[in-house]
Amino acid sequence: MANTGMTLFVGNGVNYIDNTAISWNDLLKEISREDTKLISDELGMTLRYEYIDAVAEERSIEIKRAVAEKTQAKAREVVGRSKTIHAQIMGLPISTILTTNYDYSLELSADERFVPVQTTKERVYSFYRKQQVGEKRICHIHGECRYPNSVCLGFEHYAGMLEKMRSRLVKSTETPGSANKFHLHDVLTGIEGADEAWYYDLFRNDVIFLGFGFDPSEEDIWWLITYRRQLKEQYPGLIQNRLIYLDTIPAGKRTKADEVKERVLQAMDVEIVRQSGKTYREKYRNALSYIQAAAEQGN
Repeated sequence: MANTGMTLFVGNGVNYIDNTAISWNDLLKEISREDTKLISDELGMTLRYEYIDAVAEERSIEIKRAVAEKTQAKAREVVGRSKTIHAQIMGLPISTILTTNYDYSLELSADERFVPVQTTKERVYSFYRKQQVGEKRICHIHGECRYPNSVCLGFEHYAGMLEKMRSRLVKSTETPGSANKFHLHDVLTGIEGADEAWYYDLFRNDVIFLGFGFDPSEEDIWWLITYRRQLKEQYPGLIQNRLIYLDTIPAGKRTKADEVKERVLQAMDVEIVRQSGKTYREKYRNALSYIQAAAEQGN
């Protein structure tokens, strides 16, 4: 039986285990005529995309379409392969998966005949965007390959997401019995119901992050966890869920930036659980065992 009170958050790191990932640097090289050596890593992913968009002859949607096509072409390599990490993730007893990945590696690993369907009227944003495979609901929170307009790239897209999320969560309410009169508080106290937007999970479900690097450019996720910390401090007892980051970085690969990022996450009330193992594959194998046990314990 799938655990409905726990959410798995999957990032692009899982794609590297079975070589189905395409790095942001490689994408830049393929979609840009510019010398990507001139585009410093220090600019961050979002600003680097904005630079490519500014100097490219193609329109933004054509760039997004190219990103989507190249990402999905790589992801299709899971088809016909057994025991991929994607198939193992889909076998976990968790009903909801949030992913920042645009591709359908997870869906295809569980059903080779999977065909994405349009499940939302949204064209640009992805608050309700999901695919269903059996009992699994996979929410592509940064867009999906089949719908290039939804692919989240650039400041305008991130800013639009933040604006809509914040206006919804902090919206004043006139619900009878509400002493604080803002939407999220009323949802968490049971005064008001919530819709199926994915961002509610970060406040009410235990969320385990796997293969997600918490890059500073992921402004929507950073805002959600910082806002959650503020609410937890301001309203003791309101926030009951746990956010758990599974550290799968081998000792020899760990950088100073990784250590700083983990200290920041801990300050934001995100638990760090380091996985044993010498290699990425060993650490991910142990991470899957951790998730399996946590989900079964929560049932």
